Amino acid sequence: MLGLCVLGKSYGFSSGSFSFTKLVLANATSHTQNRWQQAKKKSRMRKEFEKKLKTNINILKGIGILEIIGGITGIGLIIWLTLQGMETNTYVFLILLVAIAFYIYSIYAGIKLFKYQEKGILHSQILQFIQLISFSIGGTTYLLTSGGNLFIGYNMTEGNLEFKLNIIASEFQLNLMSSEVSDYVYINILAIIVLYLIDKSTKTIIEQQNIKLNYEKNLIENLGSE
Repeated sequence: MLGLCVLGKSYGFSSGSFSFTKLVLANATSHTQNRWQQAKKKSRMRKEFEKKLKTNINILKGIGILEIIGGITGIGLIIWLTLQGMETNTYVFLILLVAIAFYIYSIYAGIKLFKYQEKGILHSQILQFIQLISFSIGGTTYLLTSGGNLFIGYNMTEGNLEFKLNIIASEFQLNLMSSEVSDYVYINILAIIVLYLIDKSTKTIIEQQNIKLNYEKNLIENLGSE
C-alpha cells in the first residue's frame, strides 16, 4: 500500500513536470511566432519606406535629366544658329550670352538635382521659375525654356487663345523694341508641373526619411528592452 502511494506520488510528480514542460514549450513557440510576425511586419514596412524613397528620388533624377538635356539642346541650338551665318552685332551677342548662361545653368541645376543635392533642388526651382512666364509686349520679348514647354496664353495681336507644346526641346526669344513679334502672354504649364513634382517629391522624401529614422530608433529601443 505504501509502495503504491509512493508510486502514485512519483507518477503524479512526473505528470506535473510533463505539463510544465509543455507549457514552457508552448510559450516559447508562441513567443517565437510573435517575434517572427513582428520581424516580417518590420521587413515589409522597411521595403515600403525604401520603395517610396526610391520612387521620389527617381522623379527628381528624371527632372534633372530633362534639365541636362534641355541645356545641351539649347547650347546646340545656339551653335547651329551661329553656323547658319546669323547676323551678329553687340546686341545679338549679348542675347546669345544670356541664352548660353541660361542653358549652362540648366545643365548645372540638372546635374545637382540628379545627384540629389540640396542645392540642386533650389537651383531647379529657380530654373523653372525663369521659364514660368513668357511675353511679348510693345516689342519687348522674353521667352526662355529648357527641355520642353507647354504654353497656354493669349495672343493680343490676333485676339485668340494659343496652345503650344514642345517636348525635349529648348527655345529662346529675347528682343527689345522689335516690331516683328506679335504681342502675347503665355504661362508655361510644364514648368508649373515640374515645380509641383519637385516640391511634392522633396517633401515626401524628407517625410519618409524621418519616419524611417523614428522606426529604426524604436526598433533599437525594443531590441534593447527584450
